[in-house]
Amino acid sequence: MKPEPFTITVHAKERVLEVRYPERPTMEFYEKYEVEVRAAILALAAGGPWDCIVDQTALRALAPEFPPRVAMLNTWAREHGMRRTARLVSDSAIGELQTLRILRDSGVINFGAVFHDRPAAWKFVTTGQGSLEG
Repeated sequence: MKPEPFTITVHAKERVLEVRYPERPTMEFYEKYEVEVRAAILALAAGGPWDCIVDQTALRALAPEFPPRVAMLNTWAREHGMRRTARLVSDSAIGELQTLRILRDSGVINFGAVFHDRPAAWKFVTTGQGSLEG
């Protein structure tokens, strides 16, 4: 199976950055994604606080080299205006625990929530309503 890139969508009106992880992320694609998402974050940050949805439902868990990088990116994003982050995960207990650990390690656990469906995640980032699952 051919590796796929990460998908970044900026919902300008709602001030929401949405990211979709590929089924099998590679570090090469992650490094390209990190450059692109930092640019998108800086553009959003210029207009004030913003929110984020990260859809990880295509994969069950991240390879071990990813969580520390993702945690650092979350920390940087929080320093650049990220108000809330919603993580969409598959029904994998390992993936959910891994995501909770990333949120904790990046210091955004109080601003983040884990969801299994996009409408609940969207509601959380656009209204602040919703709670951490798990």
